[in-house]
Amino acid sequence: MVKEISETELDGLVKSTKIVIVDFSAVWCGPCKNLGKILESKVMPQIESKPEIALVKIDIDKNKNLAQSLQVMSVPTIMIFFNGKRVVFQGEKGEQDRIVGLYPNIDEIIFSLIEELNSAAAKN
Repeated sequence: MVKEISETELDGLVKSTKIVIVDFSAVWCGPCKNLGKILESKVMPQIESKPEIALVKIDIDKNKNLAQSLQVMSVPTIMIFFNGKRVVFQGEKGEQDRIVGLYPNIDEIIFSLIEELNSAAAKN
């Protein structure tokens, strides 16, 4: 199960975990519920045995300051943190630091980003 955390917990997790995948969502958001099901069924089983990777959920209504400071304007939004920093990657619109919306292959996108991060880290 994807654990829901607060802003304070996120700060500690980002500092202590190599890769943190954050699902920003809201209880009233239909696509967020669908994304949650995909994360639960396809992503969690692949990463739950990897302590260096965390997948968490943040409710934007309960954590308004965090959502505002990270400029989360729409849900669902996924951000990935690597070694304490927000990941910037090449997306459909150039460089992006988040995935906004529900994509049918979101699990593959997440796994691809994780693989790229680990490959880049191995080279350094």
